[in-house]
Amino acid sequence: MGIFHTMFGGWAMMIGMMLFWIVLIAIGFYLLHRFINDRKEELSPMEILKIRLAKGEINLDEFEQLSKKL
Repeated sequence: MGIFHTMFGGWAMMIGMMLFWIVLIAIGFYLLHRFINDRKEELSPMEILKIRLAKGEINLDEFEQLSKKL
């Protein structure tokens, strides 16, 4: 049966496999999280201006002035 069976009654092998799967699943979640966050496209300056206008951070006159500069 081996050293694990005689010393720990088989528990060491089971704990080792559980740790293996927990680490493997954690790595999977980490890679999935990075993949999802890396897919976000950066906004263009004009899109940022439109968002700021929609939020009320700038008014229409400021929007038009800034969009002409772009």
